[in-house]
Amino acid sequence: MVRTARFSSEHFLDAAIALVAEGGPGAATMQAIARRVGAPTGSIYHRFESRSAILGAAWNTSYGSLLRVLTPLLQAGRPREAALALIPWAGEDRHRARFLLLHEPVSLFEDAPPPEPLRLEMERLEGEMDGAFRACITQLGGDLGAEDLARAKFLIFDAPIAILRPHLLTEAPLPAFAGQMIAELHAGVPMAGAGLHAGSTRAA
Repeated sequence: MVRTARFSSEHFLDAAIALVAEGGPGAATMQAIARRVGAPTGSIYHRFESRSAILGAAWNTSYGSLLRVLTPLLQAGRPREAALALIPWAGEDRHRARFLLLHEPVSLFEDAPPPEPLRLEMERLEGEMDGAFRACITQLGGDLGAEDLARAKFLIFDAPIAILRPHLLTEAPLPAFAGQMIAELHAGVPMAGAGLHAGSTRAA
């Protein structure tokens, strides 16, 4: 009779994400992850070779989920909708949102880099996100220079995260005015140096 594994990789990933979200990267030790799951520490090593491996896998899983939400909107040239999509995504899983949006990879991997396959996957995901930003700029008639790319990342990612940051750290629902602030930001700041605004369409 085949014995079914009691603890899956997803259990450990969820625990690592929750621990980082609640206490920062240093809280996610292998022992703490095991305690969170209720598993013996040794069982983690059957699935992940190191702490950096589990954190790398957690990062890629979280980043990939956000990428799946943002990419279609960015590729369609809908930057305001992409920025606003951060709100339901963050509200769906507060731990995941805190883990991804409030921590940089450098803080997660201070002790050791993730294993090579996970590092390459991180780079692939980041490249895919950059490609989506560039596609959005092209859709809106901007150029792909440093200025327009910086504007796009600010309007779609950096500024909305700054708006959400204080609320992500609480247990309360994300406030409705966060969406209003993001929409107003997009209405008032040019998306591209060509003079087009977020949410506009390419000139005929």
